Amino acid sequence: MSDIKVGDRVRVVSEYTDGTGSINGRVGAITRIDSGDVVFPYRVLLDGDSEYDATWVYEVRPLEHTPAHADRESLVTLAKTLLAGTPHTVADIIAMANFLAGE
Repeated sequence: MSDIKVGDRVRVVSEYTDGTGSINGRVGAITRIDSGDVVFPYRVLLDGDSEYDATWVYEVRPLEHTPAHADRESLVTLAKTLLAGTPHTVADIIAMANFLAGE
């Protein structure tokens, strides 16, 4: 377990232990942590979901606020990190970097 705690804003890195998941990359808040569960230790209420739809996930990362004037290289690096473990193309990385830049 990392230093993530209830209430923290996070991005879902991996919904499942094999790196897959339909909610990978989505943002939300930690509502519960089960340190004894090695498969789904984090319960995340994703932005836009009702409190009854909170989801248990395998891996999260604290949400880092992107600086207003982040350079393109740092956005591409962050996009590559977020897409790691998923089948992706260069176009996917560029699309994610553009998303992170707010475009």
